[in-house]
Order: sequence, then C-alpha cells, then structure tokens
Amino acid sequence: MTDFLSPRRQHPLGVLILSAQFLWRFGQQAWPLLIGASFSDNAFHKILIGGAIFLALSAVYALIYYLRFAYHVSGDALIVEKGVLRRERLQVPFERIQTIQLFQGPIQQAFRLTGLKVDTAGSSGSELQLVAIRKEEASALQALLRQRSKDAQPQTGGEFAVDADMSVGLAEPADGTASPTLQSTAETASPEPDGTKRELVSLSLGGLLKVGLSQNHLRNAFAGFALVSYGIGNRPDMITSWVDSLPPFLAPLVGLAFLLLILPGIVLFLMSGVVFSLVTAVLKYYRLESSIGREGLHIDMGLLRRNTFQVPFERIHLTIWRSNWIRRKLGFETLEVRQAQAQSSSQGGLRVMLPAMEPQHRAILEGELYPDLDAAMPVMQVSPVRRLRWLLWLAALAPLAWVWSSMSVAGATVFSALWVAFTGWTTAQRFASLRMAVHSDTVVIEKGWFWQRRILLRLAQIQGVEWERIILLERRAIGHLVFHTAAGPRRFNYITRTEGDAIRSWAMNQHHARGTRA
Repeated sequence: MTDFLSPRRQHPLGVLILSAQFLWRFGQQAWPLLIGASFSDNAFHKILIGGAIFLALSAVYALIYYLRFAYHVSGDALIVEKGVLRRERLQVPFERIQTIQLFQGPIQQAFRLTGLKVDTAGSSGSELQLVAIRKEEASALQALLRQRSKDAQPQTGGEFAVDADMSVGLAEPADGTASPTLQSTAETASPEPDGTKRELVSLSLGGLLKVGLSQNHLRNAFAGFALVSYGIGNRPDMITSWVDSLPPFLAPLVGLAFLLLILPGIVLFLMSGVVFSLVTAVLKYYRLESSIGREGLHIDMGLLRRNTFQVPFERIHLTIWRSNWIRRKLGFETLEVRQAQAQSSSQGGLRVMLPAMEPQHRAILEGELYPDLDAAMPVMQVSPVRRLRWLLWLAALAPLAWVWSSMSVAGATVFSALWVAFTGWTTAQRFASLRMAVHSDTVVIEKGWFWQRRILLRLAQIQGVEWERIILLERRAIGHLVFHTAAGPRRFNYITRTEGDAIRSWAMNQHHARGTRA
C-alpha cells in the first residue's frame, strides 16, 4: 500500500506541466499586451524574444515550485507545504473535504499521469492540486481521503438559532412536536446494502451529437460573431483601403452583394453556433461514463481534459434538472449536481454537469437521493399568488415605452397589439410553470416553460429557512421563501405568509426528528 504519511513530491514531469500552466495563466492576463505588440515595428521578433525569455523564466519558476511543494496525510488532516517567495503550510481537516477529483489534461494523458484536486467547503479554490502523479497513486490517495473524510463526518444533526423577525434556522421547535397541519409520509431510505453499481449515462458518438444539438446555439453563435467582429474592428484601415481601391462602377455592385448576402449570412451565423456547440460537447463529454453505487455518483468524461468525479450522496446538497424544447423532443435532460460552496463564492458551489439523462436514469438517481418522492402525494403544494402573473406581464410591457417614443403612431399601434398578445401568452405560461411541492424530506421547485428547471433539495441538509418580506405587499402578507443550503440559497417568490410559516415549521420538525434519530 502506498505510504502517504511522510512528505512527498509529485512526479518529475510535473515541472513540464507546471510550466505549461504558468504560460497559460500569463497568456490569459497578458493577451492585450501581445495584441498591442503585434502592431509595432519588428513585432514578430519582439514577440519571439519576449516569449523565449518568459518561457525560460516559467521553467525556472516551475522547477523551484516543484521542489518546494510537498504533501502528506497526518492523523486527522491533509498537510500541504508550498510556495516560492512566500512559504505556506495548509492543514485541511478531513471533515471539510467535499470532493476529490481526478483529471488528465493533454500532457498528463501523453505521459500516463493523473492530476488530483481536493476541494473544501471553506475555500474559494482547491486546497490541494497535484498535477503529475501516477494513476495508481492517485486512486490510492483518493480512496484514503474519501474514507478519512467519511469517518470524520459528524453523526448528529446540527442546530441553528431562530430569528423571530426575518428568518428561522433548523432548531428544535418550542413544544417539541410536529407541525399540526403537515404529516410525514415517508422516511429516508439507506443506500443499497450490497453496493451494486448501476449504470447511468454512457455516451456514444450519436449521444454526443444529440447533446451538442441541444445546446444554446444562439449564445455560441454570438460568441463567435463577437470574436470575428473584434478581428475586423482591429483592421479598419485595411478595409477602408480595400473599398477605396475598387473601381467606381464596382462600388454599387459590392453594396448589392452585401445586401443579397444578408440571408445567407444569417444562416451561416446560426450554423456556426451549431458547429461550436458540437465541438464543445465533444471536448467536454467525450467517452462519458457514469454510474451510482454505495460510494455515490461516479462520472468520467472529457477529451483534452479527462475528469473523474466521485460524489458521495451525503455531499450532494442540490440537484437541478435542466431542459429546453430540443432536449424534451429528444427525450432527455441535463443534470446539474451541486456541492457545498466556498465561503467567498456566490456561484453556488462546485458543479458537476451530467447530460443526456433519460427518464429511467432520473428514476434511478432520485430513488437513491430522494426516496420520499415515491409517495403518492406530496405533503404540501404551493403556487405563487395571482398577483405575480400581472407583475410579470407589466414588466414585459415596459419596452413599449421606447416603441411609442421612436416609431410612428400607426407602427407603434400594430407592434403594441402584437406585443401585448405575445407577452400575455408567454407570461401566462411562465406563471403556470411556477410551483413548489414539499415532501417528507424533499423540496421540489419547478420553474420555466421554455427553459425548464426542476430543483430538488433535502430538508435534512437545509441550514435555514428565511421569510423575506415585501414592503409593498406586507399588508397582504405576501413574501418570498428562501431555503439556505451549503450549495447556496434557493427561493420561491410571492407566496402567502400562512404557507411560508407552514413550510418553515415542517422543515424545522423534519430536521429535528432526523437529528434525534441519528
């Protein structure tokens, strides 16, 4: 068995990988300087000499960084010592470890090495990132850290203070009884005792094409258009000189050609977005394989950068099912798994995306994570108050003020009539899609009719439930309900105070009951 008790370094080829990483980071920060240098005299020679100098400095810095980096496992923590000009000694307690991820970039794959990242709930980045270790060592370290982290987890539910005015944490209710208006319907089931793995998504070439075709092509097309526009915008003199050099009789023909190319240009614009989506899908999800077992959710995917995730069930704080009309036509959804966020992060924690999840895959995963969803009926169902429907419509009608100020009366009248009908239908669909169901230990929030989202979180993992008041609607006892989790807050807007209080009481009682049983 590999010994991690004494300080150890990475594989010597880590110097090469660290040099490449330093060069990449410099390129991300210094690309405006490189563009500016390209317009100066003798630009090629200046860039070549500067690149050679920086390449040498990066190699020296990477060598020093490699020699001064060491890690080992102590009795209750992972110890990391690193730094070139400033030395650091990090001590990461096992109970803070959220994810141990294996990854392989192009260089690691070429030399049969593996990288390893350790993420925690209390930092904005990775506490430990090894870039070059042998695969068997990485697997042994991953297994050791996962086991130590699991053993270090507390066995009892936490208690949080109650804010009587605005929010409530998960604490014992005053009378120690369950909510009189809500009754439990199911208990949380334990994982399968035999530890049998069950396969989820395994993408073939056809599956990759389906995933690529279901991406946001318009967004990708605009990204490519912005890049082309930037390149053209940096050469205005060249374009002007080319137009001035044309014979006088060709100028109208060029203008007519550009006019006739508008429709093909739009088609080419959209096709470029589709191609970009297919390329990114292949790079990100190539040879994707996923399964679940007693150890949790396992995912392995990627072409240039191969990522391996092992996410224990107890570390999954939030799941989001995303779909659009293309995915619904193709019969699958994209799953987003979130773990605890960093203290300084507002992005909702570590995210793992799993595409092409078909209905049977969702049934398997939710059966493990949320067994109480099998109940015939939820404990409580909530929808926003009707007032939200009119507020959404009013917000959608706001652009008409610009239409009436910039168009003729006849044109503004026709456009307004069409816009009122269109936004009336879309906001009605959007309002009808907003609903929340509360089960014995799971909250399900559904949003969206075109881009649909289905958010699931467990009451046992909720850190607090906040009632957010609306000043203009406080007299009508209408507000927002906010669920605070380790993966970030989730909210459901415009419900009555009575419904909000009932859900908060249910969340407190369920969390307390599970903490007592534990």
